Amino acid sequence: MSLVTCRACDHQVDTSALACPKCGATDPAKKISRQRRDARNFIIQTIIWLSLIGCAGWYVWNTLIPVVKQYIVKPQNDQSPVGRP
Repeated sequence: MSLVTCRACDHQVDTSALACPKCGATDPAKKISRQRRDARNFIIQTIIWLSLIGCAGWYVWNTLIPVVKQYIVKPQNDQSPVGRP
């Protein structure tokens, strides 16, 4: 049983305590609270997912769209009399 100071109120708390008995802070032995840790993880995951979606969109826009346009757009036949006598 080792004691550390609570990050919120500086009260001596056991390292295995889930909450501080004085102030009620969750995970008092940790440097940041569980809510902040969850928020940080959520922000990191959101940035990763948005980056993946952005890269996938860039790939589709630059590689697949020109191929699809090539099959959809019909070539125009030049039938103007320019250059013919």
